[in-house]
Amino acid sequence: MKAWANRVSGRSQGEHTEDTARRFAVGREEQDRWALRSHQSAVAGQDIGFFDDLVTPFGGVERDALPRRDTSLERLAALRPVFDSAAGSITAGNASPVTDGAAAIWIGDAEGLKRLGAPAAVKIIDWEIAAIDFRLDEGMLMAPGRAIPRLLARHRLRFADIALWEIHEAFAAQVLANIKAASDPAYRRERAGVDADLGEFPWERVNPHGGSLALGHPFAATGARILSQAAKELTAMAPGAKAIVSVCADGGQGTVALLERV
Repeated sequence: MKAWANRVSGRSQGEHTEDTARRFAVGREEQDRWALRSHQSAVAGQDIGFFDDLVTPFGGVERDALPRRDTSLERLAALRPVFDSAAGSITAGNASPVTDGAAAIWIGDAEGLKRLGAPAAVKIIDWEIAAIDFRLDEGMLMAPGRAIPRLLARHRLRFADIALWEIHEAFAAQVLANIKAASDPAYRRERAGVDADLGEFPWERVNPHGGSLALGHPFAATGARILSQAAKELTAMAPGAKAIVSVCADGGQGTVALLERV
């Protein structure tokens, strides 16, 4: 585990996220339920062919093998904590598996799209990059909880104005804590410097075809995977529909993008 430790803190992302789970009161059952949702959504996406044109077959493999059809709350609850055996809540079931993988995505301006001979599907409207001092009690992966409110407020948007949320699921606890933080007016005001009323968060719009908990987390490929998945989700929506893509990162960083269906 220490091979994955942050060079500054000497602790892994999982150890830091145990701090996050305690700080934001994200319990074990809540984490397991989110993990189950991710697997069920990914399996449903595979069954309807959602991933067929997003995945390039390689070595005889035509689809991601990680989504588990046979998982359940009972099976997830039986797993032991990995990072804190005495009082922890993060297990191999509610943390993203580190996998092998590669991903690529086309991003171009008008001239580039003309050369490709394909119309634009999604436009990048804006982005926000945030960072936190991960030596504090929030944990390492909480920067999106600050970046999301700032990006929305800058465009005078509320949570309900976003039709799709694609959020990297490094850990179930990290997803749940970031959304809880962004939804808390006091946290937004004190930590993000945002005093706007963002309304209620639409949990049902997050990762409709599963996330990293089910699909895996190949380092350096996840960002392109999430962007391409979000772009395909948006193409099924009406022009003008908006999406938020959020990725947390080791070192206390968070990058959030605002996309729009062309």
